[in-house]
Order: sequence, then structure tokens, then C-alpha cells
Amino acid sequence: MVPFNEVSVVIPAFNEEESISPIIERIRAVSPEFEIVVCSDGSTDATAALARKAGAIVIEHRYNIGNGAAVKSGAMTASRPYLVFMDSDGQHPPEDIPKLLNEMPDYDMVIASRTRNCSTDPVRNVGNFMLRKVAEIIGGKPILDLTSGFRAVRRDLFFLFSPLYPLRYSYPSTITLALINTGHFVKFLPLDTIGRRERGTSNIRPFHDGLRFLKIIFRLLMLFRPFKIFFPISLALFVLGAGLGIYQWFATNGLHSMAVILLLSSLFCFVNGLLAEQISQIRLSMLNQPTSSGPLLPVSHSAAAPAGPPSRGSRAC
Repeated sequence: MVPFNEVSVVIPAFNEEESISPIIERIRAVSPEFEIVVCSDGSTDATAALARKAGAIVIEHRYNIGNGAAVKSGAMTASRPYLVFMDSDGQHPPEDIPKLLNEMPDYDMVIASRTRNCSTDPVRNVGNFMLRKVAEIIGGKPILDLTSGFRAVRRDLFFLFSPLYPLRYSYPSTITLALINTGHFVKFLPLDTIGRRERGTSNIRPFHDGLRFLKIIFRLLMLFRPFKIFFPISLALFVLGAGLGIYQWFATNGLHSMAVILLLSSLFCFVNGLLAEQISQIRLSMLNQPTSSGPLLPVSHSAAAPAGPPSRGSRAC
């Protein structure tokens, strides 16, 4: 097991004043040796003040940027070699953190995956299922949970792919596929204890979240396997063009413009897919090396924050 004094627990939070203090207290109960970093992402309530009072290192974004930005800011501030990410709404039980850390010596990232016994939201379950199936096509291996925000990862590996993480959603899916596609070891640890938020108000909007899931699916495909988008389109255009061309040839003894346009479009789409695939792989290979890129937007820190390396200063993504 990874020693607790080498672990930073990073918690993004937005208007979670009802749950942030109990979560921090439960983390402290598991081990007082954890470094706890809370990023208040433009909260308008007492989230930051309560987290600071509970003994956490607090970062405050001046306005709401997004979950991905809050996670990156918290990770940048964390000073220890292993990071545990969890939500602030109570759906991730801190008591399970040791289960994740117990697997970390053998894996680069351990993800707490939800099971059928978890009391999660049905709308999100449908979206998560679709994302998992797309991710399995991209990654070429079974993926139990792509969007779980409860995970442990080596700090250096987290920052290898930080330029790819979106400001809002979904950094978990991006880092999971990035590590899998670059040959790192990822373990999915099924936990029945993950549930719905315990306090506060959910921001789930079925229609909006459905569109967001579709956007994430296409984004992930374009990031890691763009040819899987271009090739089906190219094949469909070729079949249509060839079919129309054969019909025109026998019906009019020649090819007409529409068949030629479809066949040329198929060729262009195929070539563009090959180029996009090469660009994607080159980008991943360039990112698969240590990076010292720092955060972008100014934030304020709690006075209790410990001194860290210069690259983890008082600026946030």
C-alpha cells in the first residue's frame, strides 16, 4: 500500500457548503496524514471558508470555470507524489481510499468503478454506458467505468496529459483513455459503496446532459481514434457512389457528376482520416513525456498551504 503521508486528496467543489466539512472530517478519520486540497470553483456560498476551517488547503477560483479546471488547480497545488480525486457531494466514501491505495504500487491509476448495486442516477447510467462502449472501441479493452471521479493516480502521470483535459467535462474519461492508449497500467476496482450525493442539489439536466455525453463521445474519438469516425463516413460515401455509378453506367452508358462527387468525397474523407490518425498519435507521443506546464488563472490560497515546488504557485487552470 502507498504510505498515507505520500498522498494528496484533491476535491473540486462548487457550492457544497452542506457537505464539504463532513467529507473532510471523514477523510481525516481515515488518516490524519493525508494532505487535503479543496478547489472552490467560484463558489458563492461558504464552501471555501468551511473547508479552510476544517483544515484543508483551499484554492479559490474567482468565478466558476468547470470541474476539469478545478481538478487541475487542486492537483497543481498538491505536493505529494500520489493523488486521490473525489467529489465533494458525499457520493464517494472516503473510507474506501485505502482500497485504491492498496493497488497503487502495481498500477499507474486505480479507478473506483460503480456497480449495479450502486444507487446512482438512471440518466447518468445511460450516458455512462454509451461512453463506456465507445471507450472500449477506442481503448481496445473492457472499461468498467469511464467517468468515475473517484480515483488514485501518480501525480507525474496526471500532468503528462493535462493539456488534453477539458475545463469542464470530462477529465476522467480523457485521462483514462490517454493512459490506456499509451501503454500505462489502469485498474478498475468495483465498489458497491458509491451512491448519489448525500447533501446539496444535483445539477443533472437530462436533455443538456444527453447532449454533453454525445459531445464527449465525439471529442474522445477525435482525440484518440479519429479514423474510426472518418472511415465509416468514407465507406458509406463509397458505397453510395459506387452503387449510383453502376446504376448510371447501365442506365445511361456513362457516369454523371453525382456519382463522381460521392466517390471523390469518399477518397478525401479516407485520406483526411489517415492524416487525422497520424496527427493524433504524434500528439499523444509528444505529450507522453514530463511536462512543467503551469496553471493559467490567478487564485487565492489559504495561509495554511504548505510551500511546494515553484511550478505549483498561486495560479490555477
